[in-house]
Amino acid sequence: MIDCLVESIAAAPTLDSELYCLQLGGAITDVGEDATAYSGRSASFYWIAEPVWDDPADDARCLAWGRSAGQALAAMSQAGNYVNEQGDVGKDVAYSAYGAAKYERLAALKARLDPSNLFRLNQNIEPKPDI
Repeated sequence: MIDCLVESIAAAPTLDSELYCLQLGGAITDVGEDATAYSGRSASFYWIAEPVWDDPADDARCLAWGRSAGQALAAMSQAGNYVNEQGDVGKDVAYSAYGAAKYERLAALKARLDPSNLFRLNQNIEPKPDI
């Protein structure tokens, strides 16, 4: 993992791009994995790949680096992620963040509390009535 972090940051497209790791543990491990929507309670660390740039001409290369670094780190990480840290949007992002079981529970809850999907921005969960 450390080698991957070093190699990825060495290839960063701008000097402002970042890779960082946050230590986890403590109280978040006191709650069961299935008790809330938050995923990854057993992880010891949490990482973020964050390309940073100002020039719109750099959009493609910076996004490509962020996705590439993220994929390389994800290959060595447990499944799931913190949905509020995701730059990409769409059902697949939310689905992979929560996992199938949590996503289905959240979709049923959303169908009950927000059936018109008014709150659909960011990482949307599409309402799906519990069958």
